[in-house]
Amino acid sequence: MTKICVSIKEPSAEGAAQAAQSAVEGGADLVEVRFDLMPSLPHDLSAFKKVEIPKIATLRTRSQGGGFDGKDATMLDLYQRALRAGFEMLDLELGSPILERRDKELRRAGAICSHHDFEGTPTVSAILDILIRASAKEALPKGAFTINSCKDLLAIAEAARMFSATEKEFVLIGMGELGMLTRVCADRLGCAFTYVSSQVGNETAQGQLDLTTMRRLAKERTVVGIVGDPVAHSLSPAIHNAAFLEVGVPGIYLKFPVRQGDLEDFMEVAVEYGMRGFNVTIPHKEVVGRLLDRLAPSAVQVGAVNTVLVEEGELVGHNTDVHGVEMTFKEKGIDPKGKSALLVGAGGAARACCAYLSAAGAKVKVYNRTKARAEELCRAFRNCQAIGPESLSTDFDIVINGTPLGMTGFPDGLPIPDNVLRPGQFVVDLIYTPPRTPFLEAAERAGASTANGEIMLVHQAIGSFELWTGRTPSFSTMSSALQGGSQ
Repeated sequence: MTKICVSIKEPSAEGAAQAAQSAVEGGADLVEVRFDLMPSLPHDLSAFKKVEIPKIATLRTRSQGGGFDGKDATMLDLYQRALRAGFEMLDLELGSPILERRDKELRRAGAICSHHDFEGTPTVSAILDILIRASAKEALPKGAFTINSCKDLLAIAEAARMFSATEKEFVLIGMGELGMLTRVCADRLGCAFTYVSSQVGNETAQGQLDLTTMRRLAKERTVVGIVGDPVAHSLSPAIHNAAFLEVGVPGIYLKFPVRQGDLEDFMEVAVEYGMRGFNVTIPHKEVVGRLLDRLAPSAVQVGAVNTVLVEEGELVGHNTDVHGVEMTFKEKGIDPKGKSALLVGAGGAARACCAYLSAAGAKVKVYNRTKARAEELCRAFRNCQAIGPESLSTDFDIVINGTPLGMTGFPDGLPIPDNVLRPGQFVVDLIYTPPRTPFLEAAERAGASTANGEIMLVHQAIGSFELWTGRTPSFSTMSSALQGGSQ
């Protein structure tokens, strides 16, 4: 079970002591008071004597990412007063001269010897060297490193495994969005505890979870997420985390911004950190299948993977997008049978559309910027033909945009000329951020009925959630979370 340390950021000693007491009531195992983040150092620390769990006093210097730029004598005075107020541990930075004065002037106080690197993560041997040097100071060693790639996550895990052989306590933290995984899985790494914020919005470091969330995940957890580039726009965390709360499963859904060249490393990360699975989005849906141990029939049928399940270390690819496309048509009351459909794009999402429309009896034309890719897609499905720009017309009953054009983080613009749109068509944009893209606005002006990617997103998410947990969340819960996240 993960021990939880609440890192407290308050402008006064009284406010920090109150926050510490609230942390006790919220189930924290220990608290850290960030004195360096106060506008001025307090003199009276007596309020902390009432806090009955272990307390860490921290006065982080600016060179290590903190807010303190005073003299060593000022730091020493604060720490001496903190000890008299009942603080059990002090955070002292590796290389600080105060470390050498601890025995005499700080009453041999318990200490965390910390090192922060805001540029990146060093090699495994360098991480080990930092931990060993810090441990030699008769202190609990702590290393915090910015995670820039999946290789950095693997380095953290390997260093943790090797240092654990010393049977000494330690803390290793990955900072940044990718680094959140190290905070959630601190016990799997063997860390003595993990740092959290008192509440959402009061974080002392990027990537910190809040106390309430971490308490829910402390004993056991289902860790999943979305892998893509970019993923900043994704609302999948909002809908899946709402689903975890609804069904009562202790779990969390994270974002993993992973470049194409790092995808294979992420497969190793998923197993190393005990993840249950992940969703796959642009640009990985088609290529990820080659990196998995096997494909479920749904992924074989489509030729693309949007969901990966980790079963006893084996990575299994699934596709729940086809069901999402089908439900979009059903909920809008559109039967594709016998209709002509224009599909723009030839990526993973477009393949899911082609699989559904073809099976439903539609005649599908695929238009893609690179015609060779459209031709490759069409060879996998019946009633499917690749076309060039000269074949674009108003003859289509159904028009679907399966490209990212118009999505948040991608260029604006229309994937096809607006003179292809007309009254009576059913026009779908698989994008859901923003809810109304320039393409949908053009379709509405032309008199077409429209749908964005929200229905597809929620229904494919329900399918993924069922694979990972065996539980079925409600459409209403996920849809409400999506609407809230898109505000």
